[in-house]
This record gives sequence, C-alpha cells and structure tokens, in this order.
Amino acid sequence: MAQAVKRLFPAVRVAIGPSIEDGFYYDFAKSEPFTPEDLAKIEEVMKEIAKADLPFQRQEMPREEAIRFFRERNEPFKVEILEGLEAPRVSLYNQGDFIDLCRGPHVPSTGQVKHFKLLASSGAYWRGDERNPMLQRIYGTAWLTQEELDKHLWRLEEAKKPTRAAIRRSRHRSSSTRSSGKNRVTGITTARTCSWWSPRSRSSASSR
Repeated sequence: MAQAVKRLFPAVRVAIGPSIEDGFYYDFAKSEPFTPEDLAKIEEVMKEIAKADLPFQRQEMPREEAIRFFRERNEPFKVEILEGLEAPRVSLYNQGDFIDLCRGPHVPSTGQVKHFKLLASSGAYWRGDERNPMLQRIYGTAWLTQEELDKHLWRLEEAKKPTRAAIRRSRHRSSSTRSSGKNRVTGITTARTCSWWSPRSRSSASSR
C-alpha cells in the first residue's frame, strides 16, 4: 500500500504501518485527508503492483547508515524511528521502486498478496500524541483467498445492521415524541465494529 501511495502522491512522507487484528494500516504525512476516490485509485495501483509480482528483497545495514539513507530521502518519521532504536543493524525491504524500514519477514513477492481491500481512512496523531503532527491513516484488510476476503467484508456489513436498526428505531421514537408534544431527548449509542487483516496472511510489519 505504501508503495502505491508514494506513486500517486510523491510528496507524501511515510510513517509507520503495522499489522493489526484482521488487518493493517499505514500512516502518512499528507496535508489533506485521503478521499474515497483516493482510496479507489490507491487500490488500483496496488493491484498493478501485485500483478507485477515484484520480489521482496531484504537487506541489512548499520543503523547510522540507515539514518543517513532515510534522511537523504526526506523521510523524517523513519529517521525518528531509527534514532530511537538501540540495534546496531536494521533491515530494509525493497520491492521495485520502493524501499522501507521493516523487521520482516515477508512473502516472497507482491504477487502473493492479491486479495485485499482498503476500508477507510482517518486522522491519527504521530505516535498517538496530540502534541505531534496529525497524519492520515489508511486501513485495509488482506486474505489468502478471494472467498475469505468476501466473507470478511460480508461480516463487516452484517455487523453494521444492528446499528442501522437502532438508528431507525430512535428516529421513530423521536418522531413519536415530537408528535405527542413532549420535550424528551433520545440518546443514541452507535457501536462501530471494525476488524481488519487476517493474522494468517499478515507480514510482521511493525515498523513499515
């Protein structure tokens, strides 16, 4: 995903992209939020990258050298991550025109990551601290087969239905209250269910 974002938005700076339960996300420094149209474009480029079947190539370098490397590429968040590490050497992964800081391991090539979907985007403070810059986060999910992906997306849609029903019931109660002339406020608690990338298909990408 980060490779696709950089292709479409070269000025964007990459931060961190870990795997989470049933999914993954990546944070980017971008002046404007990602739109649904942006996510659709990013997903299309991701499909092109998967089709290209680019090999993931691991390389190691001394931490100080990696700091210089990412500083020259104007990637301040990678530099900050590296400066906070105590390891004398770190690993990077290269795929085509993109290279990233990552512990790994990875699947052999991008061609093995075919069944994915970008789900949403939101703002997120760097390192979760409101004193830090606001970044733009993209969430996604990826599975071993299209069938598993479809089932997961179906489950996400099903999880939304109780919330939709609750909203309809609340609107009905609110309408009834107004018609009866009573001044009563009905509160709605909206439960949002999100689940992401399958642990079976994720790469360990805590610093990607």
